[in-house]
Amino acid sequence: MDAISIESMQNLIQVVSAWSLKVLGGVAILVAGVVIARIGGRAAQRAAAISLDPSLAQFLGRLTYYAIVSIIVISVCGIIGIETASLITILGASSLAIGLALQGSLSNLASGVAMFVFRPYRPGDYVEIGDDEGFVAEMGVFSTALDTLDNTRVLIPNAHVAERPIRNWSTNGTRRLDLEIEIGIGSKLADARDAIGALLRGEPRVLDEPRPVVAASEFGDTCARLVVRPWCRIEDYWDLRYELPERVKDALESAGCALPTPERRIFTDAHEIAA
Repeated sequence: MDAISIESMQNLIQVVSAWSLKVLGGVAILVAGVVIARIGGRAAQRAAAISLDPSLAQFLGRLTYYAIVSIIVISVCGIIGIETASLITILGASSLAIGLALQGSLSNLASGVAMFVFRPYRPGDYVEIGDDEGFVAEMGVFSTALDTLDNTRVLIPNAHVAERPIRNWSTNGTRRLDLEIEIGIGSKLADARDAIGALLRGEPRVLDEPRPVVAASEFGDTCARLVVRPWCRIEDYWDLRYELPERVKDALESAGCALPTPERRIFTDAHEIAA
């Protein structure tokens, strides 16, 4: 019995020693792998930042880090003696289940990556996305944040952005104002055009090229409708948008052009009365 006990003890010590060496080796590989993963993630982020948006570069750096760590963990499990085939199968099934559960988020992620690659807009641009418009405040991997003109923050999922037309008013640097002005039908169009043209030429924020357009678009019973289309820089658009209508009105009145007034005629049995 003593010989058997001693032999069993020796076998146990050998097994424990061998397993301990594997565990220590696995821990050492895991530590080294984490260090390598950090270095690789940072290198990937720096390389991506050369041509991609910083947010996307940071995301790719983190993705590289976790990918390397995952490979190292599976390798360490194999060294220790854990069956990696079954572990990979479990991870694959779990990834499929997680992917199905998070397909909306993954769709936002894929759309966000596409936004960073193709860059239809940048932070600070004024854009119109579907029914929402405003200045781009943040571009995230999962959503885009807009600040509207009344200072409201709107978060739009990137999948929603990818499915709708995007109008970027800041890309070309200039923008056209579209104004419509009505004058009395008896007013002279030439005087109205001259007055508005002089006003636009004297406004330094209105660009000389492309040339402003002042033209009659249609005629009604009591009024003529003029379209006024000057061009300006993006940063001057909203100021001019709310200043010009009042100044155009003053210029027309100074030129003797009457503004249209509603006219109502009342018929009686014997007379027609204009009110």
